[in-house]
This record gives sequence, C-alpha cells and structure tokens, in this order.
Amino acid sequence: MLRSMFTRQRPGFPTVPAPGRDPALQNPPAPQYLYVESRAGKEALTLKILDSVPWIRVCEITDHRRLDAETVPFRGYDPGIKSQVLVLAHNPGPFVRPFRPLLDPGKNPDFFISHANGCPFDCHYCFLQGYFPHGAPVVFVNQDVIFEELERHLEAQTKLGPATYHAGELSDALALEPWSGFARRAIGIFRKNPLARLELRTKCAGIEDLLPDDPPPNVVCSWTLTPRDAWQRFEQDTPDPVQRLRTARACQEKGYSVGIRLDPALLYPGWEEGYRELIAAIFECLLPRSIESIVLGGFRFLPGLAVRIRERFPECSLLLAEFVPCPDGKHRYFRPLRVELYRKIIREIRKHDGGIPVQICMESEQVIQDVGEGLIKGTAPSSF
Repeated sequence: MLRSMFTRQRPGFPTVPAPGRDPALQNPPAPQYLYVESRAGKEALTLKILDSVPWIRVCEITDHRRLDAETVPFRGYDPGIKSQVLVLAHNPGPFVRPFRPLLDPGKNPDFFISHANGCPFDCHYCFLQGYFPHGAPVVFVNQDVIFEELERHLEAQTKLGPATYHAGELSDALALEPWSGFARRAIGIFRKNPLARLELRTKCAGIEDLLPDDPPPNVVCSWTLTPRDAWQRFEQDTPDPVQRLRTARACQEKGYSVGIRLDPALLYPGWEEGYRELIAAIFECLLPRSIESIVLGGFRFLPGLAVRIRERFPECSLLLAEFVPCPDGKHRYFRPLRVELYRKIIREIRKHDGGIPVQICMESEQVIQDVGEGLIKGTAPSSF
C-alpha cells in the first residue's frame, strides 16, 4: 500500500525548500506537493519522479477527479494550487480521442492525446477552468498504456489516411515535460508513422533541450502567443512572449517546424498596436521558411467559464467586450468585431510574408467569407 511508501500529509505542513532542483523544472516552477493516486503509486514513472525530488511533500489520494473529497493542502481552485501541486494519476478513459466531429469529409481527421490534464500556467481566459473541477495539473503515469493505445490507433488510422494528433488540448503539451517525458517518447513513435502529424502546442520557454535532435518532418512545435500588454494583463505565471519566440527559434535551429497560434485573439484597448508589434516580433525572431502555419481563433467561452473567470479574477476586463451567443453554445465577439480583428491581424502577417499558410479556427464559413478567402489564402495542413 502507498501508506508504506510515503507519509500521507495534511494541511498545515510548511512549504519545503528544494535544494539542488533541476533548472529544467523552473519553467514552470517545481511544485511543493505531489498528490499521488493509490493505484498510480507503483508505476515506473511515479517511482522515477519520487526518486528525483526527495524533498517534496507527498499526499496519497484516492481519485484525482475528486480532490474536494481529499484531505490535502490545496483543493479546487485554491490560490497556489497550479504552482504548488502536481498530481500523478491513472487516466481511467481512452487516451486518443476525436478532436471534434468531422464536419467536412474532405478534410483529414484530428485527434487529441490525453496524456495530462490541466496546466501549471494560469491564463485568465483558459477554457480548462470551466472543464476541470480543480486547477492542479495532472500527469497520467500509466504511460505504457498510453503509448500502446497510441500505436494501435496510428496503425489503424494509417490504413485510412493522414491525420493530425494534438498533444496540447487538455494540457500545455510541454509544460510538464520535465516530469513526464511524454513528448520525447511520442516523437519517436511519430517518426515511424510519417502519414500522421503530431502537434505539440505550448506557452513554454527554455524547453528546447528537452526535445530530441533531428526531429521527423511530421512533428510541429507550436506556440500560443498574445501581445505583450495582453500577456501582462491576462496570462498569469507564463513566460514572456519574446522568451517563447526565442525558444521557438531554437527549436527551428534544431530542425523543428514551428506553428504560431494566435488563439485566443483578444480585443482590448490597444489591441491593434499590440498585434502589430507581436507580428513584427514573430518575423524578426523566427525563420519564415520554418513556420508551418499561423492559426487565429477569437476568444470564445461557454457560460460556465464566464462564471469561473468572474470568481477567480474579479478585476479581469476580458468579459467587458460585446459578445453574442453562437449555435455551438459558446459566446463570441459580435461578428463584425471579430471579422475586423481577423482582417487586421492577417493584413499585418501579409505585410511580412505573403505565402505562410494562415487559417481561422472554430469559426463558421460565413465569418471566413467575410474576412476574405483572398486575404487568408493558404491553408494549414490540418483541419483544426
């Protein structure tokens, strides 16, 4: 039993300093507590992590989905839970899932890999706040099962045709890499499956050394970016956008294709100048020939997320713009506003490069037509 492996901790324990911690764990900072599910305690990855951080406080839990029922120092969306806690757990469901129903049979399908839940960063707009009952990042440590399922899925999908697999849907794809090693192992699998494409989407900086050299061409590292003033307002505990771009450039120099994801694209006072400066910085820092695509998606939210944002960030101005309900149940900026947002951002992109594929995601065909097919011209190789 776990009780014989480590002591069950309760609230009131002081934060333990971390002497000699690995600098790679500083982005994001190393947590002070590990919550370990009983059934995950004997997994090889759990034991490896415990061995690497002997200074850390360990709490035994029954089920990562029910932290509110556990006796632990941080629960729910307590302040500090994202930076102080890492959960090691089993994923009880499938690891490879359809990204969304395929509405256009002419497009290649998209899937996401559920290797982790949650994120140690704390962006005000993050949809995961309305999706998970707590804010602690979760690493699924039954990785042999993950990769066995992934290889079976890839074998079956290869017979049907190309597809894209996303590793950054329910968690930042690389923020937990120092603990999980997921990306390095996944890249090796996709190297053997050239018809499948892997996207690793992140906000991290300084992680280039965690990724293998000589990557296969079907692996894309993509960075989510907002203008610097929006980063300061809305992206709590994340690396500076310029640091992210420097890391993206370092990955390009290692041979990786890099994607840029302006998602969510935000309306706020000064957004036009903010995006003008961001686009200029992208083309100043990166090698355009190695930019796989640029994808835009306007800020959107389900009603439950709006409630969470107001509870956690009462001073946040994100919800003060003009929003309208859409057929998918999400609220988006009033259509003329987001058409203008997309047009102006894409025009800035086209000032620097006329050929990079640009795509608008999670929008209707009508909005794309209003923006202008000629302006967008060039589509990313994934359906997104």
